[in-house]
Amino acid sequence: MRVDYERMPRLQVKWSRKHTDLERKREEYVKRLTVGKRRRPTGLEVSTDVKVLSKRSKPKKDLLTFAWRGPHSGMGLLWNCETCGRSVIAQVGWPIEEEGREVAQEVLESLDDHGIGGWDTWGVDGLVFLAPSEFELSGWKRMTRYVDLKLVRNQEKLMVARWGMVPLVLGDRSVRAWFEEENRRRRDVSWQAAEATIRGHEGVIARGERKRLAGSLRRRVARALRRSPAVEFEARAWHCQESNRLYLVESLHGGKGEALEGTVASVLCHEES
Repeated sequence: MRVDYERMPRLQVKWSRKHTDLERKREEYVKRLTVGKRRRPTGLEVSTDVKVLSKRSKPKKDLLTFAWRGPHSGMGLLWNCETCGRSVIAQVGWPIEEEGREVAQEVLESLDDHGIGGWDTWGVDGLVFLAPSEFELSGWKRMTRYVDLKLVRNQEKLMVARWGMVPLVLGDRSVRAWFEEENRRRRDVSWQAAEATIRGHEGVIARGERKRLAGSLRRRVARALRRSPAVEFEARAWHCQESNRLYLVESLHGGKGEALEGTVASVLCHEES
């Protein structure tokens, strides 16, 4: 991942599922910083004897650091993680006229390569949430005023979406009316919706089942046994007025649906004071 602004790269991160030779990789970075792609001196002075982060802040990681000064400045780190077996290489740069050291340290300290407590962080374009670590990315979409991420775990599916410019999406409809109209023609699930307050906002809760050819027979058998069929489809949608955004979390699951509840609770829909 690389984040630029008009004059230079500000953040670069490389992440791998396997360990890397940290010393060799750092030597490559130092050479690239001092010589450059055209094998000409860049005017940068690079130090590998610099404390970017304390090893205490990144436990169980084999950590190396580096920093540079010159026409522009920056600092970076490399590590192999003992816990998950992954490696990370990251650096933050800033123009010489800026005092970017504290910001760079804050950004680098925020990086991690595995989740905590069985939940991983996912995000794109400001949409950030947690999902159980077993979930993997199956697809994503980014359009004007819309973004979504789709995750899977075996046969379980989880989708988190966000709309901007809510007046253009909702019009004069409530969140429930919007959800019902948008999902009325769905062929994969049957559902019922009810108004609800979610995260302190106007919202809707929907529950139902995945459609099957034998669905009616399954329901009759369940009623005969005096127990309800497992809820397999759930959704939560809400309109955050503080951010003027519309959020939707959907789950297709086999019975418990703990991923949906935890993900809904983790979505940061607006900054809280």
